[in-house]
Amino acid sequence: MERVKYYSSNDLTYGNNLGKCIALIDHYDTGLKEAKDINDFIELYNTKKYLDNKIFLVEWTPEIIERLQTFVNKYFGNVARFVKSIDDISLLSIYNEVEFNYKDDFWELFDKLKVYVNITEESFQKFMDMSRVTLRELLKCRNITDYFGKIIREKMLTDTLSAHILLDKYEVKHHREIGPIYFPKELSNLDKETIINNYIDSEDPNLNYLRLIANIQSSKDKLEILPKTILRSKRKAEEQEKVLFGENSGIPMETSVGFSGTQDEEVIMSHKEHSLTITYSSKWIENNSDYATLLNNFIYLFEFVDLQMRCTHVNKTSEMGVFERFLSTTSQNAYNVGFAFEQKNALSLLQMAGYYNHLFRNGIRLEEVIEWFFENYLSNEFDAHNFKVKLPSIDSTYLEKCTSIMPGLESVLKQFDLFVEEGNIDFELLEIRSEHLIYKNISSLVDKKFVYGIGQEFETVMFLLFSDQSGLGFYHKTGESYSNLYKLLLEKELKINEVRDYNLSNIRWLIERKYLLINKDESIVFYDRHLIVILYDLYKNDMAVYWKYSNHSRSILEELKIKNVVEFESTLFSRPEQDYMNYILNKSKFNNGLDLRNRYSHTQPNCGGDEGLHYQNYFIFLRLFIITLIKINDDFCTSAEIKNLNE
Repeated sequence: MERVKYYSSNDLTYGNNLGKCIALIDHYDTGLKEAKDINDFIELYNTKKYLDNKIFLVEWTPEIIERLQTFVNKYFGNVARFVKSIDDISLLSIYNEVEFNYKDDFWELFDKLKVYVNITEESFQKFMDMSRVTLRELLKCRNITDYFGKIIREKMLTDTLSAHILLDKYEVKHHREIGPIYFPKELSNLDKETIINNYIDSEDPNLNYLRLIANIQSSKDKLEILPKTILRSKRKAEEQEKVLFGENSGIPMETSVGFSGTQDEEVIMSHKEHSLTITYSSKWIENNSDYATLLNNFIYLFEFVDLQMRCTHVNKTSEMGVFERFLSTTSQNAYNVGFAFEQKNALSLLQMAGYYNHLFRNGIRLEEVIEWFFENYLSNEFDAHNFKVKLPSIDSTYLEKCTSIMPGLESVLKQFDLFVEEGNIDFELLEIRSEHLIYKNISSLVDKKFVYGIGQEFETVMFLLFSDQSGLGFYHKTGESYSNLYKLLLEKELKINEVRDYNLSNIRWLIERKYLLINKDESIVFYDRHLIVILYDLYKNDMAVYWKYSNHSRSILEELKIKNVVEFESTLFSRPEQDYMNYILNKSKFNNGLDLRNRYSHTQPNCGGDEGLHYQNYFIFLRLFIITLIKINDDFCTSAEIKNLNE
């Protein structure tokens, strides 16, 4: 039988291990089993960890729990005596007996019980040379690392894979809890730089780790890396990319946008595997060329936002595949860029450029339409006067356009923020304020605008209902597999007696908290479908918009807030939108940001005289301007709707 293994108190698949725990203790209690080797003692230690963390099966009575706890507490003395007996002579032979799954437990006991004091430095050095122990195993243990710091430092300097450990601790984004890593106090910042340089020069460095180093944000508290080291890694990564991808080995992805003079339908879309083609009716656009409709086309034709006016260009975790979410190596300081995000980015830029040029050929400059919105529309529609914006002139080069458009966008956002606070725009006050623009701080006219999930209960319900990793989407009755429990319950009738024992505790958790219920037919159903729709929206979009829901759904949101499952926030941009703008414009938050604002904040940008690149970047800036325009318009509209509701 597979041994008991404790993973964490948050492990959602512990049911099977708890069953093994009680069977194991029964065998020891009745004399059917006796601890003979290191693995037997470690298994008892794992059993104790379940009970110490008060992780029990629902059906265990207080009497059963007390019996189990009494046994493991009593027997742990035997475990401690065996482990403490390890010395210079026996360390290597006992370690070699430890099963792979128990290596971390061995060192955990070795550290906790201070067995290292039995081992001389000379013996530990020989042990490291002769065994297959990895640095990662040892560096999880603070006391061992401190006690044998000099030896471990020397090992790190000679083992090129030490760079992986450094980057895993300071840079890599982890999708599950990996536990702490401790480095010897003898390991200096210069040592860390040496390890990174040795890795770059090694025979076969991993491309993903080279990219991490190339984008690293040097820090004295973490990894202090010289610019020339970062540049060396960048160049080494580029060399590898040429070798790996020079033969067109990637998956071809084709996106095309066109405007047809003969097409009657407003939009026709064709999607074939990795190819996306969209054509728009030129006739329809030309027949509906008032400025308001031309701007509405970004909502209803090009779908720059969804029906809740959320920007659709942002990266969403729910749109990323399993490999992108869990298996790719990315920096904890990087903006997530998945396949779907890249495709949306390419499509929206083609839409932006195609539409801009189509309007220009028909005598309409999009810049003038944007100026009309701020200087005329807001004043006439919402009594919001004095908005001013100046966009690039028709005869500017694209370098000049890129240099001048960002001050215009930032000015508009500062004007809006001041209008929210003061109810009017005083340009003299605006000039005096002149603080740096931070997107998350831009206010909203709307109270309780955005909804975000918070806390452990939210994370757990998201995982159990919607994750393809929960294991709850398998329908044992027919052998069919659904992506998650939510999809399974939509398609099939699942009775409570059909749920496997190891999943039962998770289903009961959802029932106890009123996300699911058992109906009179003993079937598992949603407790409140409106609640599930809200939760699914939060899962798909990482946020929701409070005032886009019905009265009933808003009352559910209020209940979730009382339970500390969600929180409300009032800003112009949602958090995903703030992150998206920071990714495009600067590197204040993400080390892989495009940094376009800073690139054009100087008179001689790094991109030099490449007019084609300036052309593309200008449409990226225009795209942000359009998104900002839509968000501001929605803020005014929603505020007006709320006032009408309250009158």
